[in-house]
Amino acid sequence: MRGSRQVRLDITALPLVVRRKVGWWLATCARTGERQAHASEWNRWAATAADVIARHAHVASFADRSLAEWMTAWARRFHADRGRMPAPGHRIRAEHALRGMLERLLRQYASEVNWWRHDIWSLRLDPRIPRREHEPRANTAVRWGGITPPWLREGTKFYLRLQMESGQLTWSTVMQHRVNTARFAAFVTEHGIDHPALVDGSERSLRALALDFGTFLHNWQRETPGRAEVGGSLQPRAINKNLQTVDLFYRVMTDCRTEAAEALDDARWLALTDSHARMFRPADRPRQREVREADERNYINDTDLSSMLTHIEPLGLPAERTRTVVRDACQVELAGLGHPAVMRAWLIQAMTGRRASEVLMMDFEPLSDIPGLDAAAVPEGGMAARLRYQQTKIDAAPNTLLVGRDVVEIIREQQAWVREHWHLGPAETIRYLFPTTTGNRHGTKSWETSNYNHVLKDFSHHLDMRDSRGELLLYSRSHRLRHTKATTLINAGAPIHVVQRYLGHLSPEMTMRYAATRASTAEREFLALAKVGRDGREIGMDRRDMLDLVQLDRRTDRILPNGYCLLPPTRSCDKGNACHSCDHFATDRTFLPDIQRQLAETQSLVTARQARHTERYGEPMSGANIWLEQRNAEIRSMQLEITALEAQPADSTTAVRGAGVLGRTGYQDAAGASDHKGASRS
Repeated sequence: MRGSRQVRLDITALPLVVRRKVGWWLATCARTGERQAHASEWNRWAATAADVIARHAHVASFADRSLAEWMTAWARRFHADRGRMPAPGHRIRAEHALRGMLERLLRQYASEVNWWRHDIWSLRLDPRIPRREHEPRANTAVRWGGITPPWLREGTKFYLRLQMESGQLTWSTVMQHRVNTARFAAFVTEHGIDHPALVDGSERSLRALALDFGTFLHNWQRETPGRAEVGGSLQPRAINKNLQTVDLFYRVMTDCRTEAAEALDDARWLALTDSHARMFRPADRPRQREVREADERNYINDTDLSSMLTHIEPLGLPAERTRTVVRDACQVELAGLGHPAVMRAWLIQAMTGRRASEVLMMDFEPLSDIPGLDAAAVPEGGMAARLRYQQTKIDAAPNTLLVGRDVVEIIREQQAWVREHWHLGPAETIRYLFPTTTGNRHGTKSWETSNYNHVLKDFSHHLDMRDSRGELLLYSRSHRLRHTKATTLINAGAPIHVVQRYLGHLSPEMTMRYAATRASTAEREFLALAKVGRDGREIGMDRRDMLDLVQLDRRTDRILPNGYCLLPPTRSCDKGNACHSCDHFATDRTFLPDIQRQLAETQSLVTARQARHTERYGEPMSGANIWLEQRNAEIRSMQLEITALEAQPADSTTAVRGAGVLGRTGYQDAAGASDHKGASRS
């Protein structure tokens, strides 16, 4: 027995039958390694049970009373012993201790009952429940007791049993079905429906009911306590999922109505007709695009990401150590939170773009050598190993990727930390790289995403830093790291099929969402800056047309170090590198340092050439010299460009017209006239 101090377990006051039950439970805890049993906690429960059994002759086991009744008796005994009511934390620990025993005990008593008939579904309690080798939410139970009416609760359990045993649904998906069923149950209760057939069975009545349910979902208000979205409405995607859940439920139950009536001992399911299988139509669902519009909030810009990486160290520091951070131009001492494993998991997410569950459930040894590659000879920034992760979201999707030395070093640090700090069981039994350190004696449970996000959210508020939009810098929205990594790869020119493989997608449609994020970000940055020509005048071309032109024509002779080439794709350039004297040249504020540097270099070059010319011929070059004339023209253009760009406000969005094109209808004309009319005659 583990506890804060050595306490002797004493359950001698209990009857023999009850002592055996407690002994069985404590042995189960030791065998499964799923939770710690504290002697002091069970001594108080033994005293409480002895009092209850002495007063109520019909109570012969913990299973004879509900958890609520036991908690009332426990609080009464606590008050009698201490003269005060228990603190909330003490009460929660006591309830947690007995709840685990009651759930396991009741399941043991009903072991002959089919697993799906129970109101509590738990992979921990019942090995008969279908599961995958690696379940991201294996420690989460699904509780059906709150679903009413009973016909809907039992029917949903039967339907999910069919789907899970056939492999159509996984354990993680069952959680969302529970949420969606609860909303449909609220709708059914509100309309006073107490029959699986819902209405009289006519197609018209069913269609009307289906439309009413859609309206009900559109008006749904979130009621989850403690969540920021309480009171908010459902998003179109959530409404779609809810409609799909109920639609599929009635499709399956209509096909299996005979089996359902027999298994549930409820002949009312036989009343389902083919109309129930088609009461929802595709048009009932809110319209969604195949590729959803990019949400730039899912992308972390370089400044914010750099800030997050710089300030993450306090997350892994022990509580007794501090770090100085700059917050609102003031230095602040922050104590560590003591979660080095969470810090490393977040860093791996940032470097690889993996989902949180994929990182948290990695094998303890996830690395392997790359065939034919000497890891010691890999240059800085090169790929040094192959990383294997648990692909639990998409079946048959890739589950490996190449990683560099930085990721390898973080994984080695985490392995060393686990070996040093693992006190619950032998190190050789550890299954995951990020094992949870509570209720995990055998090392078979990894960190769950919910707990991981909770720690990151606490750290975000502890750090209290702001991003570039002035909002709280949230580490807990770690899926943004995946969007950011994908956007970075696409922005660097990686082909879509390569990014698709890297992200573990089966189809390019999902990958294109990240391409849309990149495109919207690039477009916003391009359009936010004014474009000027060689003499600093505003360019009349619509900025979106200019963006399309630059993006559609990506030849290397159009990629300029100091601006953009607006020459039509069908034309060839005859200017060489004399862009500043060309009517088709445009630039903006992002190129101002480059133009200033080029101006200084050109002026220095002219001065040097004049000196050499004077030394050789006894006099400087005249203004009629062809080389000097061209250089002076370039200098004048750059000076005009610099003057115009420096005069613009930082957030200017006006476009600027190029030189020598007044009164012409060239390619850069806003009216979009034909290309041959605007051909350069220089």
